[in-house]
Amino acid sequence: MFPKRVASLQFSGIRKLFEAAPADAINLGLGEPDIQPPREIIEAFKNALDRGMNKYGPSAGIMELRKAIAENLKSYRRDVAAENIIVTVGATEGMRIACETILGEGDEALVPNPGFIIYGPDVALAGGKAIDYTLKLENGFCPDPDEIQSLITPRTKAIIVNSPSNPTGAVYSDAVIKAICDIATDHDIYILSDEVYHNFVYEGTHTSFARYHDDTIIVNSFSKSLAVTGWRIGYVATSKEIVEHLAKVQYYTLACPPTATQYAILEGMKIRKQFRAKMLAEFKARRDLAMAKLSKMPSFETPPVQGAFYVFPKYSQGLRSEDFAMTLLKAGVICAPGAAFGSLGEGHLRFSYANSRENISAALDIVREVAEKL
Repeated sequence: MFPKRVASLQFSGIRKLFEAAPADAINLGLGEPDIQPPREIIEAFKNALDRGMNKYGPSAGIMELRKAIAENLKSYRRDVAAENIIVTVGATEGMRIACETILGEGDEALVPNPGFIIYGPDVALAGGKAIDYTLKLENGFCPDPDEIQSLITPRTKAIIVNSPSNPTGAVYSDAVIKAICDIATDHDIYILSDEVYHNFVYEGTHTSFARYHDDTIIVNSFSKSLAVTGWRIGYVATSKEIVEHLAKVQYYTLACPPTATQYAILEGMKIRKQFRAKMLAEFKARRDLAMAKLSKMPSFETPPVQGAFYVFPKYSQGLRSEDFAMTLLKAGVICAPGAAFGSLGEGHLRFSYANSRENISAALDIVREVAEKL
């Protein structure tokens, strides 16, 4: 018999569709930019290997990269230093060790529904209990602070938030962010903030929860912003005390993040603004194309998308999202069923526009044909 926290885990609905897809299917399923990373960081990776950076490094990451990340975060808080940063093997590992560090047996964490698939399982694997708060289409998929307030109990230890959001593409307003921070401050609980898509805000700018709440734990990654999903480098930014504990948990999980890759990312920190500007302009054009295509599908209701690179339309065909996604897969389009992101994702599909404009256009034409037949 396996422990309940393991036996209760479900395989990712996203991966299930992706692995069943024919080779010629158009992939609007995975959140993976189709562009290549900057040439400078590829060369930096090679140079690091040639310079012998092939050995173990510090559990919290190399100091040079921690300093560079801290300097970048000073736009949110002037008091950020290298001691507030731990380099991780992507945001996925960062979220996992953060949950293991701050949650004890029976502690509760509020998680978004629909929300990214790892939050609930990470809470459960840490021995905690995930309590859903709702993200409703009619509210632009933004949290309701009053609902969050009503869900807090003496066992609540953290609120997990994600803006810009996967799967919805929503960007939370400053008013909503500050209201949630005020609630967390009043109840002396952590905010665990997934800010992986902070570089993908198409109107306005990104606001970090750390701006308003001292006990914020930022989880972030370079996978999207530098187009290096396979390199698996991210970071957690929080108080020095929590970082010290995170480093212990990380050591017993994987010893240390990969050394040569960190030096490549360090080079990327120097050119990130130029790369981001080009990437943001391209992805905004893709967002606009996807929204224009979806607006012509009367059976789909697609709320505005301000960030990340996903659209999350609600459909009226009256079948399960996994069945709809499988039907589209047979027609040659990979997407993610909404139910993969929680019970309130049922009746939705997630399309990623991290693909070329040509492929987005062709894929959504297929979606329209299938939707009309259904």
